[in-house]
Amino acid sequence: MADAAPGPGLTFELLGEVRAIRDGAPLELGPAKQRAVLAVLLLNAARPVPVHHIVDAVWNDEPPENGANVVQKYVAGLRRVLEPDRSPRTPGELLALTGAGYVLRAEPDAVDADRFETALAQASVQRKSGNLADAADTLRKALALWHGPALAGLTGPVFDAARTRLTEARATAWEKWAEAELARGNHTGVMPDLVRLVEEFPLREGLRAQLMIALHQGGRQAEALAAFRDARAYFLEEFGVEPGERMQETHRRILRGEAFYAEAVDPWADSDDLAAVTPPPAPASPAPPPTYVQHYVPPDQTFPAPGWGAGPPPQLPPPQPPPSLPPPPRKRFPAGEVIFASLLPIIVCSFGCWIYFTYAGFHRREPRQFAVAGGYAFLFLVAFIVAAIDPTPVESNDLSTAESIGFGMLFLLAAVSAIHGGILAAHPGDTPRARTLREQSRQFAAFDPVRARLLGVGRPDLVRLFDDGGLVDLNHAPGHELARLPGISPEAAHRIVIGRFERPYSHPEELIMRGLVSPRTMHRIGSRLICIAPARSPEQAPWTNPYQPH
Repeated sequence: MADAAPGPGLTFELLGEVRAIRDGAPLELGPAKQRAVLAVLLLNAARPVPVHHIVDAVWNDEPPENGANVVQKYVAGLRRVLEPDRSPRTPGELLALTGAGYVLRAEPDAVDADRFETALAQASVQRKSGNLADAADTLRKALALWHGPALAGLTGPVFDAARTRLTEARATAWEKWAEAELARGNHTGVMPDLVRLVEEFPLREGLRAQLMIALHQGGRQAEALAAFRDARAYFLEEFGVEPGERMQETHRRILRGEAFYAEAVDPWADSDDLAAVTPPPAPASPAPPPTYVQHYVPPDQTFPAPGWGAGPPPQLPPPQPPPSLPPPPRKRFPAGEVIFASLLPIIVCSFGCWIYFTYAGFHRREPRQFAVAGGYAFLFLVAFIVAAIDPTPVESNDLSTAESIGFGMLFLLAAVSAIHGGILAAHPGDTPRARTLREQSRQFAAFDPVRARLLGVGRPDLVRLFDDGGLVDLNHAPGHELARLPGISPEAAHRIVIGRFERPYSHPEELIMRGLVSPRTMHRIGSRLICIAPARSPEQAPWTNPYQPH
């Protein structure tokens, strides 16, 4: 079948809500799942997408029983919207079914995410020719394509990974734009945007350094130094680390009163031309690791990996912390919450036996706690009704059989819910703070994987002072830590370890693609997984195999 161009003026948007626009008017794309199917096809435009990949991306761990038929139904709905002039009995030209899956044949500039990356490449060409003003203008026009968070409203590992990649590309584009404008001396024009961007991307040290430079160029040295102090306090409080070398050098030059951009500066000098598809590069000379961080030891050394010697590798003793290492911070026992959960049913005479479990459901984002709360509320209602059945006269001093049973049920219900609530409170699950720490650690690792490895992000087996919210790094964590994840057996953990020696993981969803875990398991543990790229040289981090002959 010959490729055909889409309808007149048909464009698609991913940099915000997923939309299709024809001649300036947005099209009604139908149900949310139908828009999600379109988003999957747009993320793989011009490439066939197998049906099971669409099902996994859209429905995660709750696929419909007849997934292929449901996808076919939504594709038919998209064809009616995107190709209204097509006869129902003729095969689609824009959205076609091939032997390998469904393929969306969109024009190269029909998708705003593709236009964004094309604009970054064009800005790189303009920069190489010395046109910093044109490069800055092209970048600003590319950034204007964004009208909200990428893939807004869509959830799931596939959409989250794409959203993270596009957001990193957007932050990088802002850095390149600010660098080009500062090199031209336009510190006044970039300062309002830099203040906003530092709040939006607090982990991007490049934006913080550029804000310091803009303030310094505007004769506001005291504010530039204050910006460094604020950044240093933030990194120390959140991660326990000092700012990177770029901010440190900027700070030193401001203290010395040196001018910036006295010579022409290439804002792309430390990155690839297409900054949209790769995160910012690691520093050429990373700082030495802190003394409290243990070096990486290849996990599961009892199993030979590709490239190792013929015999099994020798056993190494587990890494020991330095003698001066302070003990790791102990998690505080939630005594107050345990007391509250244990005494509440007793104080309110079993009426509130369901209250704590409702709170735990919201706080931990565990739907099963709502079911538990409903069960306790139902039992309380049954006990109350049984106790209310009283055929004896009011002035009688003796309890009826129904009253005895009802009051006994209420007393037992209060005792059981108090014990259950106390046990649940003593074992806290996922918390908003842990989720925030994991998200901050992911952003930190995406921006500076070298320092993330040195700090032990995703390494619960190491003694460290850095709290990453419970992340587990698929490329570095040992097998016994992987086996502690829900739904991961020791055999599956071993296969994951062997798989990373063959090819390191770039994102957690690869576990599904390689057939190592099920989508249901990934839905349970995906929020705790991270894939930090292995070191490319011994100077970056000790990822190399110590048993490999040299």
